[in-house]
Amino acid sequence: GLSGEHLRHRVDAALAFVALADRGRDRVGAYSGGMQRRLNIAAAICHDPELILLDEPTVGVDPQSRNAIFDNVLALKRQGRTVVYTTHYMEEAERLCDRIAIVDRGRLLAVDTLTGLLKTYGGNPQLRIRRAGVEQAITTATPMVELERAIADGGVEAFAWSPPSLEQVFLGLTGRALRDRP
Repeated sequence: GLSGEHLRHRVDAALAFVALADRGRDRVGAYSGGMQRRLNIAAAICHDPELILLDEPTVGVDPQSRNAIFDNVLALKRQGRTVVYTTHYMEEAERLCDRIAIVDRGRLLAVDTLTGLLKTYGGNPQLRIRRAGVEQAITTATPMVELERAIADGGVEAFAWSPPSLEQVFLGLTGRALRDRP
């Protein structure tokens, strides 16, 4: 266990890691939501664990705190720590995770790298074309062929292409219907 000078050193190091060293004497009740989330990370690393569990650490925080939490997670990874990171925000998983597990209602549906999940379950790229102020979305394996066809037909005002995303993988595996009941 931690006690005495070793405890003080670990607490100070953990607070410094999450950029709260100057607020260590403040009442936690005076902390913003983002500061409280960063304090949770400090508490999680205080005893210097190899495995860290973070359950939706960015829910309800401002963009600055969210980026600080991302930096903390990436720093922990660089230190060789294993971080289990749960989130409903697919872009966070894309940005932070080496391996991603898709879980739905307690069932593990898939686990792989982002590249592996996209390759296996990602579907096709999406092409969005705007003509006469109306946007059309086309999901296709051949977006350039579709774009050339649309340009040949005329009237294309703008277009954008999006590769498959983790959100598409998630929705494809779990379904698209709202589920308000267990």
